[in-house]
Amino acid sequence: MSMLQGTVSLKRFLVLGPVPDPKDLQAGLEQDQFRPFQDGVEEERMGWCDWRNPLITPPDPDWVSQERFAVLGLRIDTRRVPPALLKAHVDLRLQTLQKEKDLAFIGKEARISLQDEVKEELLRKVLPTPKVVEVAWDLKGGILWTTASSSKAQGALTTLFIKSFGCEIHPLAPLVLSGRLCPELPVEALMALDPLDLELEEA
Repeated sequence: MSMLQGTVSLKRFLVLGPVPDPKDLQAGLEQDQFRPFQDGVEEERMGWCDWRNPLITPPDPDWVSQERFAVLGLRIDTRRVPPALLKAHVDLRLQTLQKEKDLAFIGKEARISLQDEVKEELLRKVLPTPKVVEVAWDLKGGILWTTASSSKAQGALTTLFIKSFGCEIHPLAPLVLSGRLCPELPVEALMALDPLDLELEEA
């Protein structure tokens, strides 16, 4: 896990909502654990996995709890058929169908149906590309650290987090952090602050 070794870039989120007890936490992880692709044209799957190894699902409860932290992995698998390859296969299938059925033209609905059929066949042969987002949730402090750097990964984490645990997560922006460090200051006063200019003017 990169959080525990080497250098890593982390994003912080504020967790809003009741903290689940260990039983409810594990129930949420099991409910939304990562499940491999099935037949069909689905191109993305996501779910919880063990932070040590993405093949361990659901996460091992003995390794989820680390002192005051819950440490998780969010696995996001994607599979894609290159558009040019899909078009080539569909065109070839259409030509074959026209010859076999002696058809001069194939309608739009039949074309769409054939494209979906070909896409499903090709997707079965495509190996998914996995991405694992690491998550460390400070259950007492209400802060979540994650390696989710892209907006897509953060969106997936936000969506699954509220579905699994009933908690919302919000980026810990400077204004939010200031409010937590200085709760006695009103929001209006914080928003009225001017940025500090650290550039020195030459004499």
